Order: sequence, then C-alpha cells, then structure tokens
Amino acid sequence: MRFLAVFLVLVGAAQARAAGIDRDSLLSEAPAVPDKGTVRVTGGATGTSSDQGVNNTQGQANITGTIAWTPVQNLSGDVGMYWQVGANGPSARVRYQVLNQASHGVDLSGGVRFKTVGFHPDHGEAEFLVAAGRRFGQFELVANGVFGVETGGEQGKDVEGRAFAGWRFSELLRAGLDGRLQAEIEDEGTPAPGAAPKIGRDYDLTAGPAVSWIVARDLGRMAKNLQVQALVGVAQPKRTTSTSAVGVLAASIDF
Repeated sequence: MRFLAVFLVLVGAAQARAAGIDRDSLLSEAPAVPDKGTVRVTGGATGTSSDQGVNNTQGQANITGTIAWTPVQNLSGDVGMYWQVGANGPSARVRYQVLNQASHGVDLSGGVRFKTVGFHPDHGEAEFLVAAGRRFGQFELVANGVFGVETGGEQGKDVEGRAFAGWRFSELLRAGLDGRLQAEIEDEGTPAPGAAPKIGRDYDLTAGPAVSWIVARDLGRMAKNLQVQALVGVAQPKRTTSTSAVGVLAASIDF
C-alpha cells in the first residue's frame, strides 16, 4: 500500500509538470489552448507615463477585454478589444493546438488574428501566429513568432517576437520576465513629396517582470479559476525616442 501511494504521488507530479501552458501571459500568447468547453473572460488595463507619448500624449491608459471559447478539443477562438501603440479597436483570433507536451514533449499552436488596430494605428492588420512552449519542472518557457500584414489594400508588413520565461512556485503562482518586440519590415507607402520626415524608432518594445496568481480554483457550480496578472516594466513606443514606464493589470475567469 505504501508503494502504491508513493507511485500515485509521483504520477500526479509528472502529470503536473507535463500540463499544457494554456494561459496567455500579459504580453505573450499561450502555446496550448484551454480544455474543450472552457469559456474564459479576461479584462485588463494598461497604463504608460512619458513626456513624449504617441501623438504627444503625456500619459495613456487603455482598457482591453476578450471572451474566449474552446468549442472542440485543441481549437479556440476569441473576440475582444485590442490595444496597441496608442489606439484600440476590436479583434478576433482563432488558434489550433498542433502538439502537446504530454505526447510530443512541447506545446505548439498556430493561429490568426484580425484587428482594426495594427502596427500603424490607422490601419487594420491580419496576424499569423506560431507559439511554442515547454515546462522543465518548475521552469516555464514560451516563445511567439508573429507576421503581420496590413489590410485595406496597404502594403505594410511587420514581424513580432514575444517571450516569457518564468518559475512556477506552485500550480497557482508563477513569476518571470515577459516581453514583446515588434518591428516594421515594409512601410505602408512612400511619403509624399515635401512631407515631414518620420521621427522616432521603427519598432515597439514592452518588457518587464510579471506575476500570475490563480486566486481561486472553484467559485461555484459554473465559475472557476479566477486569475490575476500584473506587470511593471518599460516601454519604447514606435514613432518616439522616449522610454517610459508601463504597468499592466489583468484578471480572467473560466466558466
């Protein structure tokens, strides 16, 4: 009996270590999708402070939110409000998980997002995403690659890299470094003759330490997994030469 008890504990620990990374961090996207039937509602706020903000704004605060649903195993979609480079608008995303760590040694998914706010705030964009991740015991690593194409007949293109590296103190609490870097690779057009030259950088960077805590596992018959996340770091917005402080706070709940 003692041997059986030890064996069950070890099996449970192995399953926990191999659990899929199915929760987006504040800047990076998860390489796995939630279990079939999960509905996840997320709301968040981002605040920046700078003496040279986008469109000469001294400070900015933005609210975002999404509703995600996994109708079938490995396939998840969501709709919501997306914020980027000083503007926000609606977005829709679909992801499909191709590999999982338990069977293949790594979580891997691909997806596409359509949004009205792209790298250039006045143009929409279609993004193509590949997300990979793995847990090594308590250590967790996630990497994203994104390729974006402007919509509406424009020619702008950009690439984006996101990464999260963190430590799981328990199944409920993790902390680490989260970051996102986006760079333009093809401009949307040639400036008109006599137009003022563009000022500032052609990339957008946000990075900093982040913490994630599942406050409650069971909130009743329907609701479960109340999670809060926070990040305090630095931002270098596109079309500026400034470096500003940034804070991000979000909460999500599963049904």
